[in-house]
This record gives sequence, C-alpha cells and structure tokens, in this order.
Amino acid sequence: MIESDFGIRTIMEDGMDIDLFIPMAHRTLNLNIEDLPSFMDNRIQLNEVRSIIVRFSMEVDNDYCTIHFLRSIDLQSAIMNFIVDYSKHYIKITRKEYNGEFHILEKQ
Repeated sequence: MIESDFGIRTIMEDGMDIDLFIPMAHRTLNLNIEDLPSFMDNRIQLNEVRSIIVRFSMEVDNDYCTIHFLRSIDLQSAIMNFIVDYSKHYIKITRKEYNGEFHILEKQ
C-alpha cells in the first residue's frame, strides 16, 4: 500500500513484476525509517530525486518490493535502492513546499 501526495502510475506490468512510477521533480527527499541503529537519527536525506520506482513481485508468498530512488529517467541512475517486506508495512510520501517526506510505516 502506498499513500502519496504525488501522482503514481504503472509503467510496467510484465510477468511476475509490476513497476509503479512516482515523479518527484528533482526534490530533496527525506527518507524516514523507524528503528535505525541508535547512533543514527531516523532520517536519511537524498538530494535531487527525480522519481521513485517501486517494483512489486506478484509471486505468491513473496511480499517484498524494491524501491529505487532515481536521479534521471533511467533505472541505472539510481541514487539508492533497497528491499522492503510490505506484508506488515506501507509507504507514505508527503509533498512539502521544497522537499518530500518518505516514510515506511507499520500497518495498524
């Protein structure tokens, strides 16, 4: 599940994967992650994020997605990517005046 102030569109639905595209317009993105190690704050900041691609696996018993933060249109331009188990979490993306806030939150 994704809650977003930014538009979301499907760009690929092929076989066992589906890719969702979220344009960010080269905003700074604050990535908020709960329960990081105590020596880190709960925020990682990424500069000039053009878009986010979330790739979901449609395989049975596979509740993982890969999240790619892109600097340009090309998937090879990823600033960072990581894998999330979405069976117990969801993504919330909030638009602020000059940046975006990206949260991975526990489902209630």
